[in-house]
Amino acid sequence: MADKYSMISFIPSMAIVAAMVVGSFVGIYYLRKCIAKDAAKATERAK
Repeated sequence: MADKYSMISFIPSMAIVAAMVVGSFVGIYYLRKCIAKDAAKATERAK
């Protein structure tokens, strides 16, 4: 079992890593949505 002080260091680090991963997926989802919207607008404008 790990001691208390290593957990005090480890848990916030893992929380930061998890937040970065979640933020990356949210950002990718948002960018893909925006790109699809812009592509639809561009094809509409091309007609």
